[in-house]
Amino acid sequence: MRSLIIAAGGGGDAITAALLPPLLGQDAPAVVMTYSWDRLLIDPLPGPRSVRDFQGLAEVAPGVHEVLSTSRPIGGAGSSLPRLAAELPARLLLLDPTRGAVGMAEQMATTAQVLGFDELVLLDVGGDALTTGDDPGLRSPLADQLVIAAAARTGLPARLVIAGAGLDGEIPTEVVNERLAQLDATELSPLSGAAAVRNVFTWHPSEASGLLAAAADGRRGCVQVRDAGDQVRLTDETARLRGIGLDRVIHLVPAQHLLQVDSLDEAERTVHDLTRVSEIQYESAKANRRYGTSDPELSPECLNRLDNISEEALRYGVDYISTRRLAEVFGIVTLHAYSALCDLLKRCRSDRYEPSMYLVQGPLKW
Repeated sequence: MRSLIIAAGGGGDAITAALLPPLLGQDAPAVVMTYSWDRLLIDPLPGPRSVRDFQGLAEVAPGVHEVLSTSRPIGGAGSSLPRLAAELPARLLLLDPTRGAVGMAEQMATTAQVLGFDELVLLDVGGDALTTGDDPGLRSPLADQLVIAAAARTGLPARLVIAGAGLDGEIPTEVVNERLAQLDATELSPLSGAAAVRNVFTWHPSEASGLLAAAADGRRGCVQVRDAGDQVRLTDETARLRGIGLDRVIHLVPAQHLLQVDSLDEAERTVHDLTRVSEIQYESAKANRRYGTSDPELSPECLNRLDNISEEALRYGVDYISTRRLAEVFGIVTLHAYSALCDLLKRCRSDRYEPSMYLVQGPLKW
């Protein structure tokens, strides 16, 4: 079986997706369909980008476009995909949600037909794709649910692969695992070879995928994450991958109500009605709060504040702080400053920093 891999949540899911082919028994580099839907650090415009937001895309087939290292977002938008296209061992195809699940299903089906794929593999890091719609910690259901609905519409063999259960801090690990058990999920080989992509996290702020790569490289312990300072734990189970046939998933999740949706606006309204959550509204409100703000000056002196943050985290039993969490605490608003923060940690605290996280009480033990 040749598998077309779909990064269900966009953002960092595409990075993990690039590592899947060996775990699926395939030798060829991954072909990954993914949203261009990044954090505000990368893209100051809320919501996902469409084909119209880029120049320099390559048309693979009618309605299907590949993001190249030379592609560029336009109109004030931002995107991590061109740089990922240069650094990942994968081809990246843009998943455009403008026409909702209907349009996305057409893109998936056309890609599978033209490039000769037998099945769709949907990857979700964290497991919030398995939401029933009423999970208290749910923050970002739209992207995953649209992908599930679109894949189901194609009629192609399709399965959902969950990696890093609970790592995104939305649905607790034990709840994700319980749903995987209920759905009789199949165990895949655990994630490995993550060292090949870990350097990406020196500039890419994906939190869940970065921590998953760290877990695959053997890191264990409690990590403070997100702007709210939630905690997730890296364990021997974190790097497990489990797959479920999409025909079993679709009846559990809100995606069942998106099968006929043919616009992004309608999809957002439907998901909001079902879950009372809208990441586009959340991103819009956050973007408004950030308007007119600038990045803080990052100097070695700010390491004193980092020490205070670390001491406070240590009192709560935390072993690591994610670099995304540090960026939020320091008030960083651009990708340039995020990269500068990672560079500062690498230069001044190399014994406690590695891509995606910082050890609160060092040094690191390799």
